Amino acid sequence: MKLPEFRKLIREEIRKVVNEGNEYVPYQFDDQRGKELYLKYDKAFENPAWKSIDGNYEKTIKLNILLKITGLSLAELQELNNYGDESWKLNIDQETNTVTEFND
Repeated sequence: MKLPEFRKLIREEIRKVVNEGNEYVPYQFDDQRGKELYLKYDKAFENPAWKSIDGNYEKTIKLNILLKITGLSLAELQELNNYGDESWKLNIDQETNTVTEFND
């Protein structure tokens, strides 16, 4: 089993355990607003529009596609990024119409 498949399997299992009326939300999104934003963003997690750059640690997607998939506005995506820390962060580049997710 390849690492991305294994990671997907683990994520699905975590969701099964935690998803008894609750959605899995990483610790960075520790208030209600952060949780709401993350759950919208998470709709794009497994979308094939993401392109891997550095295995599971870095991936990129077109900004307009991400906004369409998630239903987030640019302002909401930027607000979501404010919750990031050293283990998760977005680089939102409007000039090149790309979003890069860094995940440690």
